[in-house]
Amino acid sequence: MLEKLENLFQTAFTTTYNAQDNNRYWFQTEDGRKFGISKTALSNSEHNLLKTLFLPVEHLTIEQNNSNIQQKWYDFLFNDAKEVPFLQDVKTLRFFYFYLKQPIDDFNNFKEAITGGFQQPIILMINDTQGMIIDEKPQVVFDQESFNQLSDTFTSDFFVEIYSYIGQLHQANYLLKEKFDHEFKCFNTIHRYANREKTITFYEALPLLMIHSPSFVKKDILSDLFVESIEGQEMLHTIQVFLQCNLNASLTAKKLYIHRNSLQYRLDKFIENTGIDIRSFANATFVSLAMILLKSENYQ
Repeated sequence: MLEKLENLFQTAFTTTYNAQDNNRYWFQTEDGRKFGISKTALSNSEHNLLKTLFLPVEHLTIEQNNSNIQQKWYDFLFNDAKEVPFLQDVKTLRFFYFYLKQPIDDFNNFKEAITGGFQQPIILMINDTQGMIIDEKPQVVFDQESFNQLSDTFTSDFFVEIYSYIGQLHQANYLLKEKFDHEFKCFNTIHRYANREKTITFYEALPLLMIHSPSFVKKDILSDLFVESIEGQEMLHTIQVFLQCNLNASLTAKKLYIHRNSLQYRLDKFIENTGIDIRSFANATFVSLAMILLKSENYQ
């Protein structure tokens, strides 16, 4: 497809992405490849057609009043900067992604409202209707209900519909950029099919992703915290039996020949390490599918 577009638009077409180049419309394919076409080379109908086929990535110029840490995060995630933006005491973090149905008029108050819902958020806007929150002090198990209430507040106070996607708990290390890229692509894809839901977690999104974009569903999209947590045979076996027993703790403990308190300790350890409360049906479904994914890739 990109080769055909290049033949059609010739010098007006480029695959060398420049977030500061406002003379082109920028798009991204499902596999993450970015390209731009000069605005003067596109008619309105052609532009609208491209927006239905590809994801627009019209990055805004970073505001001058943004903090230094926001600039570092922006450069790290979108401009391939090598310097990690988080401090040494940050061990885990979580990304939140949001899409607005229309631009916000009072954006400063909107950012203040977001800040009030988190301990120490970093807010980045990707374009005038899409942004993200970086939580460097994340709750291990995120309170989705509180976040739903926050989203409802945005709708009532700012008269704008907001669709939110809650990412996985990630390790803060040099692999974070790669994990972000995978998660960002996944949620951009899911947004096309699931935007009737106001808030979706990554764990709820995985089955949708398997249906609509199975090529994205690989081991690399999973948090390393989850992958590492089930590498131990004892934990892996415990989780497998818990799932086989339909999340029944008493039956699981009986089948494992351990005290129920010992089982609870193992489950609490899994939740603490991964941020996944496996006792809920949606999260247990994710864990089951993710384990199948890991097993199938290990046999390839």
